[in-house]
Amino acid sequence: MSKAKEKETDDSSTLYKDKYCKLTKTKLRIRTYYFPTGKDKTIDVDEIQLVYYKKQNCCEDCGQVKGWGMSFTPVWWACDLARGLRRSSSNYYNIAIDTGSTTKKGFTVINIKEFLASLRLLVSPEKFVPEQIPW
Repeated sequence: MSKAKEKETDDSSTLYKDKYCKLTKTKLRIRTYYFPTGKDKTIDVDEIQLVYYKKQNCCEDCGQVKGWGMSFTPVWWACDLARGLRRSSSNYYNIAIDTGSTTKKGFTVINIKEFLASLRLLVSPEKFVPEQIPW
């Protein structure tokens, strides 16, 4: 398959996309995940056991989140250097994905309603944990 055709097919299966992540029918790609290379992390949707999500708030998030890397929680955060600086008036959300490994995968989402609506098509409702980041 040509690269152009491959990209076209990939884009047609995209359910949600922003500058921090991309969700297709089978994969969740977290952008700029690995430090220091900045490579993306790809998770098979079937591996998702829990989805934690919480609105970003610099006052409440201190110690729970990090701009890039491991915080005091068992979450490795993909790069978003403004993550710990946003106030509750922003519409950015922190997401932590539990795949059963010791370390959860954390990232930012810009449009939480669209992201959750898309992910709920693929993941059962009891796997969503609102207003919480794992400790």
